[in-house]
Amino acid sequence: MSTALALAGIAAAAWGSADFLAGVGARRLPVRAILIGSELTGLVVAVVYLAVRDGPLPTEPRLLVISAIAGLLAVPAMGLVYRAMRDGSMVVVAPIAAGASLVPVGWGLLQGERLGVGGVVGAIAAMIGMTCVSWPAGPTGRRPARWRAVWCAGGAALCFGTFFVLLHEAAPGDPYIATAYVRVAGGIAGLLLLAEALVTRRIRVRAGIGRRWLLPVVVGVLETVADSTFAVAAAGVAVGAAAVIASLYPAVTVLLNTVVLRERLPAVHVCGVLAALVGVVCLAG
Repeated sequence: MSTALALAGIAAAAWGSADFLAGVGARRLPVRAILIGSELTGLVVAVVYLAVRDGPLPTEPRLLVISAIAGLLAVPAMGLVYRAMRDGSMVVVAPIAAGASLVPVGWGLLQGERLGVGGVVGAIAAMIGMTCVSWPAGPTGRRPARWRAVWCAGGAALCFGTFFVLLHEAAPGDPYIATAYVRVAGGIAGLLLLAEALVTRRIRVRAGIGRRWLLPVVVGVLETVADSTFAVAAAGVAVGAAAVIASLYPAVTVLLNTVVLRERLPAVHVCGVLAALVGVVCLAG
């Protein structure tokens, strides 16, 4: 169990780092470009893994359908969180997106898992934190963009929470194949987005931007690592426990944002961040 929770922690570190880089990149590149680049990178990694894997590839309908849904759902989820981080503070957006952990916790309850006193306290703390962290503060001129960021982060939380459950349900006996199929589905969606963007000229390929495209590639690698380590972790413990540990990724985003960008927050947002993260820790306990 300790190994599984450690893997969930690695997933949190990878997702948190990916979100930080994507949030920074979204201020220099279109959100669509970062999303497409990360999805295509995940597709390449998945195809390489499937090509070198020994034995025939599983083709059970349940595995294929659930993996496809999870992969397609991850695309709008990441698009929402990247857009939220572009329009608002990454430190505010990240804990709201951490509410994703409440979805697998609820799923676990429906499957017979029990939520102890610590879990109840954690859920309440998480909701209070998400309320405080989205509380209006600062110049009134920025409120519309901030509220758009809050709504996008909330939508991302719902999508990611469902993604956690689907990734766990896809192939608990072979989490690596489930992750690969999920990334293939997401990569196909990324190819469709790329074709649409090129046709409508929403993205124009120009010379001299090679270094900029390195960032989406790194984001895609980190997300693939996070997906696979979470899938393995969720196969070893209850999906709710793995999800709440993995949902600590905002702590990584907050730490990187504070250290690298030195972003400061109003007191109400600081309290919200702390309450949301404490809530996730209580849920994990």
